[in-house]
Amino acid sequence: MTKEGANARQATSSKRRPGLLKKASELYAFCAIEMAIIVLSPRGKPFYFGHPSVDATVDMREHPKMACIDATQQAQTDRQQILEKLNKQYADVLEQLKAGMKGAKELSDIKPLRFENFSFNDFVVFGKWLEDVENAVDKRRTELLALESSSSTPCPGAIKASVRSQNDDKCDDPCKAQVGN
Repeated sequence: MTKEGANARQATSSKRRPGLLKKASELYAFCAIEMAIIVLSPRGKPFYFGHPSVDATVDMREHPKMACIDATQQAQTDRQQILEKLNKQYADVLEQLKAGMKGAKELSDIKPLRFENFSFNDFVVFGKWLEDVENAVDKRRTELLALESSSSTPCPGAIKASVRSQNDDKCDDPCKAQVGN
């Protein structure tokens, strides 16, 4: 064996080993099989892949009854962890539902404003409050538009705000806008 031949085999082994381990990983992922692969390089260095692990897979082969018990216990543990996770998600969703129902009840308790009982000063205060709300909405819309322009992915809320803004710019007079509709 020449030095060039040994180097060529080493290079080929180094190039093909990741592909072999990738194929083994895909075989496990697609077929859900238990496997162990031990590859020795031309220089004698070992490389491993195993699922659930090389040791566990080899132990299953050497002691099949023990492996069956271990696999059953592992499956029960996995199921228990999944069940706990699902129960936590259920509890979180239930809390959100309760909060939503509480909010819905609060909204249903709101009484509509009776404008016929408003004094002139009440209208002035109410108008000022509406202006403040409109300014806050415009400020947020501007923030969303700035965020959209700096981001590569458009924000759905910003797109709607942009469309609204373009429609607002077409006609400044609400009376003319209603005539056109």
